[in-house]
Amino acid sequence: MKILFVERDVEYIDPMNVMLLSALARQGGHATFLSILSADDLEADLERIKPDLVAFSAKTGEHTTYTRANEVVKRHEPRIFTIMGGPHPTFFPGLIQTHDFDAVGVGECDDAWRELLAALDAGRSIDAIPNIVTRGNSHKVLRARKKAPELVQIAGAAASARPEYDLEIDAEHLRPRKTVLDDLPFYDRELVYSKTHLRHFPLRSFMSSRGCPYQCTYCFEPKFNIMYAGKGPIYNRYSVKRLCAELRELIERWPTQFIKFYDDMFILDRKVDAWLEEFAEVYPREVGLPFFCLTRANVLTEENLAALKRAGLHSLTMSIEAGNEYVRNTIVKRHMKQEQIEKAYALCEREGIVTFANTILGIPVRKDVMEQQGKTPIDYDIESLDINIRCRVTYADFPVLHPYPGCELTEYAIKNGFFDGDFDKLFFSYQAESPFSCFDAKTALMQKNLSLLGPICVMFPHARWLRNLTVDVLMKLPLTKFYFFPWFLAKGYLNIFRVYPLKLSLPNFARNVWYSVTREWRKRSPDKLMYRKQVRLDRPTGQTLGGPPPQA
Repeated sequence: MKILFVERDVEYIDPMNVMLLSALARQGGHATFLSILSADDLEADLERIKPDLVAFSAKTGEHTTYTRANEVVKRHEPRIFTIMGGPHPTFFPGLIQTHDFDAVGVGECDDAWRELLAALDAGRSIDAIPNIVTRGNSHKVLRARKKAPELVQIAGAAASARPEYDLEIDAEHLRPRKTVLDDLPFYDRELVYSKTHLRHFPLRSFMSSRGCPYQCTYCFEPKFNIMYAGKGPIYNRYSVKRLCAELRELIERWPTQFIKFYDDMFILDRKVDAWLEEFAEVYPREVGLPFFCLTRANVLTEENLAALKRAGLHSLTMSIEAGNEYVRNTIVKRHMKQEQIEKAYALCEREGIVTFANTILGIPVRKDVMEQQGKTPIDYDIESLDINIRCRVTYADFPVLHPYPGCELTEYAIKNGFFDGDFDKLFFSYQAESPFSCFDAKTALMQKNLSLLGPICVMFPHARWLRNLTVDVLMKLPLTKFYFFPWFLAKGYLNIFRVYPLKLSLPNFARNVWYSVTREWRKRSPDKLMYRKQVRLDRPTGQTLGGPPPQA
């Protein structure tokens, strides 16, 4: 069969989901192709390739782009089989009943994908394949979602009439987690590199593991773990030998200077376990490139950091998420003390490790709590800025909170009337202004400005005047478009020269600057498009939550 993968856009993180699915398909003798909505003409690709199957992988917010793309596919040729997988259909498999997909994939679909392709190729029914939901089996494998009484949608919410929001997959239709990752094929990077800028961009992404045992309420992993309860261990990873073998092949084929491990948690143990000990010995010998990884401040120790340094660690991220203790540990459930955060970042500074921190702005707090603490919504965001300055984070990123399905924080927002539960109104990027109804226009403006100015303040931790000027004056001004440019310069410098140090030729550098600036502008401007075509499938169809599409 001929399989066409459709991606909204390709930025600087390898789309590893597509790369793996393509590799699995090619193992089965199928031909694979890629169409990128931000750059290609989908209808022309359909006419040229004449695919038998079109596949989408969607996060919430970008799922509406893919439903519109699916409509284009079905208008072009109704007999083309279309399927959507990824986080959005995993938590909303009922969309099979409201949209014209032939199937949706739920959860880990490595084996389900292979079975699906084999069945379609042989003309067999696919209704009995675990993790695959079709119109033919949906009445058997979907069940009503259990909701706490207090999470009934607020009056008038469009979500209350949407069946895809009220159905979930029965656990009996989910196969166990994949515990042996070593038998997966190497990523099909050729599919993406052959037609995108990533071919010449020497930062490569890889995931050495799957799963995370922590309970952060903004993340889908806790709900994912509940879905898979009793179906295998939460955390699974490649052997060091298998991991290094794929990275060696990558380096031999593509210009590579730096590896970004994109695992939810690269190390889980405060002790140096057998895997990390082997990694520290084998990786520098077999791969020998500097790398970046993710962990937590309450997991990092002198011992495991020393092992990571022996392996070639250059930079790491430990999310802070909130400066306020109540927000961080009660609402977000990071279960982390300020002392632990400051100690971990001080350890990195002492050992010469470059640090990156995610800290979320716009986390809604109930009015009674704010009154008790004597704070306004923006006060919590200022606390988040200040903790990053105290920790001397190298690069601090300040995304604005967006509610995603399967997350406890989303249920909290619905329960308290901050969000009406209609995910179809969300923009694809959390860099846009807050979608929560509890923030007035002035607060939303300050949050958006602080997300741009915050990284610059953190770059200069000794410049107290810069922090004060930002908090007292700059973030209150309607100058978001102006702030974008110093923010972009700071981000570019920190990424290319500090967090992921790369040596780029002048033409390659210039090309990537233009490519990056157009996409970053787009993320913060749902009503703005900077693509070559005037009509794009990723154009928003209506307003985003919280009012009309925000301006850049």
